[in-house]
Amino acid sequence: MNHLKNILNAFLLLSFIVIAACNKSELFKEEIWDWTGGPANTKATILTQPTLLGNDIYLPAGTKCIYSDKSHHEVVFILPKGYAFLLRNRETRESEISIEGGGYSCTCTGGGGCTTFYNEDLGYGCLQHHCSGSCVGKRTKSESADVIEGVLVLDNDRIDKRLVSEKASLSDLGKTSFFDLKEVQQELKRTYDIVYKYLPKPNFKDLDFGKEINFVYAKTYLYGFEIGLILPNDSGLYKWMPDLKVTSLMEASKSCKCSGASGTSCKLKRAGLLGYEAYYCNGCTTCEMN
Repeated sequence: MNHLKNILNAFLLLSFIVIAACNKSELFKEEIWDWTGGPANTKATILTQPTLLGNDIYLPAGTKCIYSDKSHHEVVFILPKGYAFLLRNRETRESEISIEGGGYSCTCTGGGGCTTFYNEDLGYGCLQHHCSGSCVGKRTKSESADVIEGVLVLDNDRIDKRLVSEKASLSDLGKTSFFDLKEVQQELKRTYDIVYKYLPKPNFKDLDFGKEINFVYAKTYLYGFEIGLILPNDSGLYKWMPDLKVTSLMEASKSCKCSGASGTSCKLKRAGLLGYEAYYCNGCTTCEMN
């Protein structure tokens, strides 16, 4: 049995080496790089295109990937300028925006260790290596409770600024955790307070999306994540926020779709906070607004 297991592990390792060699020129490039928190002259792999992490989060092109030790059981991600992680602490359930702290680690449930590797079709995963039990891969560094639930665009921290072309990439849990971020809550409140400073604020929960004509559904982005706001039906607002995509409330209720083949259930969700509400699409891994 052990002989068969060793043959299987050797085959998997050989497959990984072949896959890496075939894809390296397309997906990766390497450079020697000095990084804070690690040794000098470290070999860093740089992603040359968006790369899958787990089932639903993409690391942007330009991300540096560095093994934290010689055993290769953990890789640390350093995002390019303008991006940040959405981290959620699995113990406290608190979320934060951070340019550091992102990684992927493999731990062994038995004796020995596991090796972290990348496959173009499967994303990051674990090789059994010398592990006598099972290898468990996680979107977190081995000594951290902070799990990567998304990648955000820092230049899009204001709703009334011109939109950036880059988009955020979030897990389903990341999409709900997004509204727990203090930066997001503050910016939504700031925007709504300006909009409704001299106008009566609607009772969001009781709005009849099928009949209401005094308000519109406005699609915009915050930190690269697509959200919907309920705004007065006033053309003057469009001059202040020229990148809004405005539609009727009736159309908003059917505005979500799955853009890929990863699922079919994509629905509009509410996020209530500080007396206001924002909306987002969630369900399938490619859920987005029309």
